[in-house]
Parts: sequence; structure tokens; C-alpha cells
Amino acid sequence: MSNQSKGLGAEVSATELAEMGFCEKRVQLAYIYGEQVTPEQLKAMSRGHAAHQQYLKEGLAATGDRRCFVATFVFGPDAWETQVLREYRDAVLLRRLWGRPLVAAYYRVAPMGCRVLERSPATVVGVRRLLRIVVARCEKVLGNRSLP
Repeated sequence: MSNQSKGLGAEVSATELAEMGFCEKRVQLAYIYGEQVTPEQLKAMSRGHAAHQQYLKEGLAATGDRRCFVATFVFGPDAWETQVLREYRDAVLLRRLWGRPLVAAYYRVAPMGCRVLERSPATVVGVRRLLRIVVARCEKVLGNRSLP
């Protein structure tokens, strides 16, 4: 916290607030003489920033669109088949002009299809077989031979 960087009404970070409570004299000296940062502290700050960016990236990925109604119903929400279909939707369908309306129509119709599947276990077996063929073709398009 240097004298030049902080003016009246400037924002104060949570770290700075914690430091004020921990060592008031340090804050006062930093205000007068400017922040003195050692090379070790710079490295630690860099590692902390990188860790924060990774945490943010993982958090944003976790909030991604997990809708895949029929595959989730047939295979389960975390099954590799469901993951392949989600990846195909995101990487191929949603990037095509014709794919976006197709996905939107699927989202309107699929919940009703799942209700039908709920009442017919034999149909689930057939849909599972059909979806496995679709998943294999999606994998081929995506080039994902590393999936289980």
C-alpha cells in the first residue's frame, strides 16, 4: 500500500484490513515509505495468484451446463457417456448455426421423454443401446479416445 496508490475513498482489500488488525505499525510504515516486497514475497504472491486463477477456473467449470436429460436418465449424471454427449453439445452443436436450435428443441422435449422412459424400463434398454452408438460417433468426431 503505497502513498501514491491509495487516496481518500480508495478501496481497501481484505488482506489490507487483516494486516491493519494484525500490525498497525506495519500499515503505517507502508503508508509513509511505500510497500517493501521481497523477491520471496513476490514469488509467493505469484503462486497465490496462480492458485486463485486455477480455483476460479475449476469453479466456473463446475457451474457449466450439466443438462443432458436423456443421457443422465439412462447412464447417470457422471457417466462417461453423458460426459461425451455434453462435450459434443458444447464443442460441436452449440458452435453451429443449426445446432443451437436443435439443442433448444431437445431441452423442450427431453424432460417429457424422460417421464415416458420412467414408465418403461424396456424402452430404457433400447435407448441405452441407441445412445451408445451415438456416443461412439460423437467420440469419433471429438477424437476422444482417452475416455474410459
